[in-house]
Amino acid sequence: MHINFLCSLVLTLTVACKKPNITTMKVLPQPDTTVIKSSYSLITAVSTISPESGTSYKIALVQYASFFKFDRSVAYGDLYYEAILESQKHFIPLKFFIQNNGSGQITAVATASEAEIATFRKAWQK
Repeated sequence: MHINFLCSLVLTLTVACKKPNITTMKVLPQPDTTVIKSSYSLITAVSTISPESGTSYKIALVQYASFFKFDRSVAYGDLYYEAILESQKHFIPLKFFIQNNGSGQITAVATASEAEIATFRKAWQK
């Protein structure tokens, strides 16, 4: 009798205190065409992020051997930074816009569409 009560109490507390482990990615604003006109896009997730100096970060993207640069001082930089952290934590793909000049500078980040996410996950599972 006491064991059943204790087990039901523990189960109730466990369920009540459990935090949801699935977060929803905020919808990021669509990047301005003037910002991304000389950029190419990549649909991928973040594997690591490390601070470089001040507002600059080095970001390793899944499936790519080189680091990319991100400056948090760009327009919507804080929002992009939060999305990047969430992408790293939950393996959520984002759409990264990277300058064409070979610098590896990330100019903007956008929410990937459902079709883009499905394509990424299919390629990742191969």
